[in-house]
Amino acid sequence: MTEASQKIERIKSIFLDTQLFCARQDNASSLIEYLEKNEPEFRSIGYESASMAIALKDFQKKHGLDNWLFYARTLAQAHKAQVYVGLGWAIAKLNLSFLSVIEKIETRLYHRVVDGCGYYDGSFRQRQTVINQQLPLYLPEAAMLVYDQGIGRSLWYTSNADINKVLSNINSFPVRRHASLWRGVGIAVAYVGGCDEQTLKTLLRYAGTNRIQLAYGAALAARSRREANAVTTDTDQCSRLWFILTSGEANTFSIDRADPAAIENEEVYLNWIAQVEERLADSFERALIE
Repeated sequence: MTEASQKIERIKSIFLDTQLFCARQDNASSLIEYLEKNEPEFRSIGYESASMAIALKDFQKKHGLDNWLFYARTLAQAHKAQVYVGLGWAIAKLNLSFLSVIEKIETRLYHRVVDGCGYYDGSFRQRQTVINQQLPLYLPEAAMLVYDQGIGRSLWYTSNADINKVLSNINSFPVRRHASLWRGVGIAVAYVGGCDEQTLKTLLRYAGTNRIQLAYGAALAARSRREANAVTTDTDQCSRLWFILTSGEANTFSIDRADPAAIENEEVYLNWIAQVEERLADSFERALIE
C-alpha cells in the first residue's frame, strides 16, 4: 500500500467514525471536542462528515437547516470549505432539489456545495456517474462544470491513488469535461498528500493540456488548508513541482483579484478560475523550463 493510499484510508476512517458519532448523539460541545481530537492534517474531514450528518438530520426532521446553519456559521468557521462540501453530500444522498436548498444558505459558497454533490455521486454512484456518465436531475445545468470538479476529486479516492486508473477514467469522459475533472484531481492529490516526486510529475504529464487546471486544483487545496491552519509539506510539494511556488504563494493566486467567498454563482466562479489560470501560466512555464 502506498503512502497516498494509506492517507486515503485514514480519511475514510475519520469520515465514517464521525458519522457513527453523530448518529449516537446531538450535543454540539461533545461533537467539537470529538472532532478536535483528530490530527490537524485531516481534522477538516471530520468537520465535513459532521456537516453531512447534521444536514441529513435537518432534512429528515424538516428543521429548515437551522442546526446546520448554526454549525456552519459558528462552530466550524475554520473549516467552511469542507463544511459546505458536506452539505453537498447530504443533498446528493437524498436527491434533493439543489435550488430549493440553497435558498436557505449563503449563496456565496454554494459552488462548494455543488462540488460535494459531484464527489458523492462519483464515489457512491460510480456506475451511474463515472461509467454511464449520467448527469444528475437535482442540479441545474449551469452547475455541471463545478459538479465535474467534485467527480474529479472522487476519482483520486476511488482509484486508491492509482494514477493510471485516474487517467483511464478521465479519458472515458467527453473532452469538454476533462478540464474540471483534472482540477478536481489536483485538489485531491494536494490535499491527501503521500505522492512522491515522480508520481506528481507523471500526473502533470498525464494532464496534458489541462496541466494548469491540475496545478490550480493544488492552489485551491492550499487555500482550504491555510484557512484550517493545516498546511502540510505535501501541499507545498505539489505547488513547487507543478508551478514553482510554495503553498503560501499559491494561495495568493486564489485571493488577490477575487475572493472565493464573494463569488455568488458557478459562472462567476469559473470566470475567476480562468483569470487565475492566466496568472499561473507564467509560473507553470518556468517550471517546465527548469
